[in-house]
Amino acid sequence: MHQGLTVRRHDPQRDVEPDGWADFADKNRLGVAWAWPLVRAAAAGGRQTALIATLHDGPDVAGLVTGRFIGPRVSRGRQPIAGILDIDSLTTSCFPGIVTERPEAFGDAVDAVLTEVRGIQGVLLRQIVAETLPAVLRRPAVVREGVPMAHFANRFADFDAYAHSLGRRRGPLRPVYNRLGRDTDLVVESTMDGDLSIPVTAADLRRLVNLVVDRHHTRRWLRKRYLSEAVAAAQVGTPGVHLRTYRDLAGRLLAVHTVLDHPDLPVSSAWGSLDLADGGRKDLWFHSNAELSRWCIETGRRGFLSGQGSLAEKQRLGHETTRQWQVLIPASPRRRPAPEQPG
Repeated sequence: MHQGLTVRRHDPQRDVEPDGWADFADKNRLGVAWAWPLVRAAAAGGRQTALIATLHDGPDVAGLVTGRFIGPRVSRGRQPIAGILDIDSLTTSCFPGIVTERPEAFGDAVDAVLTEVRGIQGVLLRQIVAETLPAVLRRPAVVREGVPMAHFANRFADFDAYAHSLGRRRGPLRPVYNRLGRDTDLVVESTMDGDLSIPVTAADLRRLVNLVVDRHHTRRWLRKRYLSEAVAAAQVGTPGVHLRTYRDLAGRLLAVHTVLDHPDLPVSSAWGSLDLADGGRKDLWFHSNAELSRWCIETGRRGFLSGQGSLAEKQRLGHETTRQWQVLIPASPRRRPAPEQPG
């Protein structure tokens, strides 16, 4: 069993990229989702206090950790002293907030975080898959199965084979392609195929994504997850973040799709589009996701991760799902500071 991991915390408001961060990400083929500009922007743009840390095995970086402190905002020093530490990827809902060089070290990484972060009520781990679950249950914990994770699995020789595999579900795919192909007032471009003729600004990306948030946010008790200015700027400015755009002939931006590149499994990230009443087009989301499938097939990638939302629509596109769990590990009482006695 891997022993001796320690945690070194970093302040995204002040620190430059931590030593060893990029080398670890490159060595372990983590892709753009763990690129420092995106992680830092997500940490700086959030409402809660963020945790960004490197795991160390002696002097060597052996893992990365991201998360947020949620709950009461009573503070002592640089972190809250109540509430929960939510260990989660800051850039996408597709990954957990801990990545280690060796899978068997995941449980030791959790132990290291619990040792380092004191004064909280517990640690919540998200996106824990079946293979990782036993490693985080070495302590008493509350386990709840979450919404499954969707992904496109590339098993196809070409795009036609993929479309044929949908069977009856391919019904909406061909009409979408035919209709959009006949739309002479539509210009489709992607950085996967070359440069965009008109760059996307951070303000445009944020505006369209937040329109979608407003359209689909139906649960009033949940906070709307708007795209922040910092994250929008990082997404349009970080190499390896691909953009697909839909414009009319006048150059008006109708929709945009961002994709975090990866050698094997890119991540479908942000989607933004105009309302139909304001001149938007139907089915652009279906078209863009199918085009992403085409690109993965043509470039030999294993597929792409498409997240936890819109599962019914993704199943129509043949996406598969993977079960995942949330694990809450209560903090040991001896690690929580004793309350101050009245004087």
